[in-house]
Amino acid sequence: MTYDDDALDRAIAALPLAEPPAGFHARVMAATVYRPEPAVRGWEVWVIGTLVAVAAWLSWLVASSPNATAEIANTVATAMQTTAALTSTYTVLWFAVGISAAWWISQLSVPTTRNRIEAR
Repeated sequence: MTYDDDALDRAIAALPLAEPPAGFHARVMAATVYRPEPAVRGWEVWVIGTLVAVAAWLSWLVASSPNATAEIANTVATAMQTTAALTSTYTVLWFAVGISAAWWISQLSVPTTRNRIEAR
């Protein structure tokens, strides 16, 4: 048995349906579409907590020893000198090329075949 659209609309309208509770549509919309987005997601709380813990640890390290900042600066300078590859011109050049390539690729807009099939 096949129905056209008008017959289906009449059949659906003729069904004996109970009335929804008062304000049902507004409650459903408030719980789904109009619900405010959470201010902070779960993974963001972990990242912020980790960063705060590391900052507190470093602050305690600097405050507890009188020459910690000089030792940290000396360690960073020594690491940069021993790993000369990080400061070479070629490394900086390739780093810039990589960042530029990533940015240009992110700007590409490639249509998918699925969209072309649906357009027909």
